[in-house]
Amino acid sequence: MKKLMYILLALWAFYGCQDDDAYFETSIPAENLSFTPIPGGVIMHYKLPSNGDILYIRVRYEDAFGKAMICSGSYACDSLVLLGFNEAQKGVPARVTLCNNDDLESEPVDVTFDTKDSGPVSFFEHLEVYPAWGSIYLNYDIKEESKGMAHVFYVGEDPVSKQPDTLLINSFVLAKGVGSLQITPQQVRPSYDVVVRTEDFRGYMVKEKVWQNVEPLQIEKLNPADFDFYDPENFSIEDPVYRLGKSYLFDGDLKGESCFDWDRWDNFCTYLSKEHCLGKPLFIIDMKEQKLPAEFRLYAMLFVRNSFPYGPNDYYDDLEYGDIWTSCYASKLPSSVTVYGSNDMADDTSWEEIVHFEQDREIDNELRWCKRCNDGDYEYQILSLDALSFAEPCYMQLSCPATGSEYRYLKFVINEVFYNPAGFENAMSGSNYNKHVTIHELEIYTAK
Repeated sequence: MKKLMYILLALWAFYGCQDDDAYFETSIPAENLSFTPIPGGVIMHYKLPSNGDILYIRVRYEDAFGKAMICSGSYACDSLVLLGFNEAQKGVPARVTLCNNDDLESEPVDVTFDTKDSGPVSFFEHLEVYPAWGSIYLNYDIKEESKGMAHVFYVGEDPVSKQPDTLLINSFVLAKGVGSLQITPQQVRPSYDVVVRTEDFRGYMVKEKVWQNVEPLQIEKLNPADFDFYDPENFSIEDPVYRLGKSYLFDGDLKGESCFDWDRWDNFCTYLSKEHCLGKPLFIIDMKEQKLPAEFRLYAMLFVRNSFPYGPNDYYDDLEYGDIWTSCYASKLPSSVTVYGSNDMADDTSWEEIVHFEQDREIDNELRWCKRCNDGDYEYQILSLDALSFAEPCYMQLSCPATGSEYRYLKFVINEVFYNPAGFENAMSGSNYNKHVTIHELEIYTAK
């Protein structure tokens, strides 16, 4: 009995060794393999031999960090993506085998392939960090499909330890196309060291670059006493009784404090134009000397009242401007604005475009620059002066190029106004067929 046991054990060991040394008796010719470099890796194209026992193809290689990688491709396909690289590499060695249903592999074929820079690496090739008005801009152009993330920091002070530290500003996923990011550090310093760091989706940090001593360009707001306002087409409605006029563009009321009243119909405290002013000079600013324009802010009144009149009609035939307001403030706000500059106001050919802003006039209210204004979403309504004091103002921001020219005169042209926001389904309610424009406040900033 013991002899029989030893014989069985010996046979088991023998056949076990035989299985360990077994392999799939076929192979793939090297000429049936080709490689196309892609960001972060390569596509291996293959043509399998005519053998019904082949189930899949297997590739072994090491990634950029020396980690052993195994990738398999089906017999039903003709290519396989091999990833795991950052900087472009040449002559990466790999071993290719064929496998059958029993997972037996063929004799290996040794190959080499090249890769291209991954997205987190090539991201830096078309990345610019440069000073802007009161902030820093990051512009980039990702030429190919990318996988990874970018993190933007600046060197500041840890709010707890008070020690120097890199403070995160923003993180975003890398995606093909042009993009930008405005960096406005919360800690005010004369200059900043900006750090951009990328990582792949496996959590490995790929690359880092530092821009030292980036100084935001300083701007200052012009005092209305230091410039003249011109209304060349006489578009401004001047009515002291209903508190309409150009003076309200510069009264310092950014949010609607002056006309906060849920009951009165006749207290507007804002600027309102006459009809058909689109595409024409709404007003011209004379800064009295040549200056480099930096930024313009066109403010909208916040949701501080619901008493914009609708009329005249059978019930309220004495309501002035009801045929303009039509119960809706928002449809008079600009959706497209162009600002021009000149040093000779009398020469029509001297005007040059400085900056342009545009949104689709029928865009959803939540995406409009003025979403928190009157007749917007009711979640934004402000029911008390105390609440209004804590609210942030709402304005269209037109940032001018830092490398632009200096001008003395500025011409503001409204190209289009927003369509009725949601909630004004009635064709007349909320309408602005005669194209009136309202702006609550105007601020002009120039280089300091």
